[in-house]
Amino acid sequence: MRLPQRFIKLPLTFDHARLAEEARQFGEEQWRAHPQRFEGNSSLVLVSTNGEENDDFSGPMMPTPKLAKMPYVRQVMASFNTVIGRSRLMRLTPGAIVAHHTDSHYFWRNHLRIHVPILTEPEVAFHCENEKVHMARGESWTFNNWVEHAVENRSDKTRIHLVIDTVGSSYIWRMIDGRDCESRHIDFQPGEDPELRLESYQGLPVLPASEITADLNELVDDLEENGNGASDNIKHLRHQTTDFLKDWQSVWMVSGPTAGGFPEFKRLRDAYRKHIDALPETVLIASNGRPANEAFGYTLDAVLAPQNLVETSSVGGATPNRPRFDRPVFIVAAPRSGSTLLFETLALNRELWSVGDEAHKHFESVPSLRPNENNQSNRLTADLATRDVIDTVLNSLAADLVNSDGLLLRDLSIASRPAELRFLEKTPKNALRIPFILKAFPDARFIFLYRDARQNISSLLDSWRSQQYVTYERLPGWTGSHRWSHLLFPGWQDLTESSLAETVAQQWQVTNQTILDDLQQLPDERWCAIEYDALISDTMNSLRRLCEFSQIVFGPRMVEVASQPLSPSKYTLTSPSPDKWKKNAADLEPVIPGTEELMARLRSLG
Repeated sequence: MRLPQRFIKLPLTFDHARLAEEARQFGEEQWRAHPQRFEGNSSLVLVSTNGEENDDFSGPMMPTPKLAKMPYVRQVMASFNTVIGRSRLMRLTPGAIVAHHTDSHYFWRNHLRIHVPILTEPEVAFHCENEKVHMARGESWTFNNWVEHAVENRSDKTRIHLVIDTVGSSYIWRMIDGRDCESRHIDFQPGEDPELRLESYQGLPVLPASEITADLNELVDDLEENGNGASDNIKHLRHQTTDFLKDWQSVWMVSGPTAGGFPEFKRLRDAYRKHIDALPETVLIASNGRPANEAFGYTLDAVLAPQNLVETSSVGGATPNRPRFDRPVFIVAAPRSGSTLLFETLALNRELWSVGDEAHKHFESVPSLRPNENNQSNRLTADLATRDVIDTVLNSLAADLVNSDGLLLRDLSIASRPAELRFLEKTPKNALRIPFILKAFPDARFIFLYRDARQNISSLLDSWRSQQYVTYERLPGWTGSHRWSHLLFPGWQDLTESSLAETVAQQWQVTNQTILDDLQQLPDERWCAIEYDALISDTMNSLRRLCEFSQIVFGPRMVEVASQPLSPSKYTLTSPSPDKWKKNAADLEPVIPGTEELMARLRSLG
């Protein structure tokens, strides 16, 4: 958000020692690598879309299980008296930097970022254009992230900040504009558990002209201040912007934010975008020096959000800015079977696009695709794949597509975006969605990854006990010893009195049996199977075979990847070892015999 000053120190301070104590309870394996894999940058996710391990901007914000273990952090968040969006602990190792960048994404047009330093040293510096500050432990700050900024940790110690994204409130803004400058220290209050106000409204599927007008006119005004000799271009752009906004308002008065107006809204947006794409790269925003077409492009990406359409609407076949998904490849597997490792490896192939992580929000933003009174599990059948639902899911996926180099499709110019692409997807719940996927993606292909039952069930035990993978905080009817983790399979209600080992063994059994039953109804050329141990022990041949099956090139990059040991996935709890399951041997002994028949069937697929 644009602010009147580069840095603003807020008058609230906190007990940094208590905050550090709460941060230290989490092991190294619970920190999440930066989505762009910046060296030395990692985070501990506290509030996120659906309370899951992700870096998404949109969707209902919920606390993760980690936040439940941090009572003072919750009190700190509540003390700002504002609605809470994405929040996390952000860590920089000694010598690490956050390179100079601007936050131009549309999300940042109305969001602030608040920093509360927990662990830091005087050598840690935050740069904002030509200004530099050291944010001391226990202080609170916000800054103008619209302009170029960077962070450097030149100390020999790790830096950790609590970082809260928020739209702000009158309480926050009185501190920002100086009306409230009374210093106050917020101590930990034992037993106090304030209720946090979290962002949940996902917005309209079509932005109203009033909201777009304010943003686009501000950008045109900004351009006029840059004095770079492009006055004729800018004058012409202002007229085009005015025409676009007037026509948008006209369509709004006919259709409102409904699916019926999507084709016309899309036509207007795409026609206006051609004028934006035609702007030379040298035409810059005066306030932050970024190319104008980038800033305008982020606004135009946000004006249509088909994933926010209500389920009863009809998009009339409209596909706003969506490429065709050609022979998409779905990895299906039981949870904790190594599917993230396989996904992260195949996603390096230059032919493949993905959403960069698991696609929970892209499916579950549609109410009928979440567990409900009619379907109390994650099983999705073909009858749920109505035209409206399919379009909503496809448009949502298309909005987040990223290539093997981490470049977002929406960041490409219209002219350079592919009309069709090869898509790779891996979400554990998809193991129970194959009939739905086949209806939505008629030419889909499936890679079935399975793992030795002892290893897989042992890993499931560890993950359930860690409570880092809780998917349903308060599952009605569930009285088990642990909150429900991973996918919700049909028949879970019968396990409320079962041991944890019996529950996860059934999770493994039902998931693999469902995958097998669904895939065996398809022609052989539509699916293949691979065992996790084979992927690890014979990586080169395994990846070559999977690329050939997927009809993608096994090129030099894949050869390089396969020539060295595969790195542990970002969701790894502890270091991989083939004998790691033995620590749970006593728990596994009663349940493994029940898996042997299915395990034999799986191995026969080889």
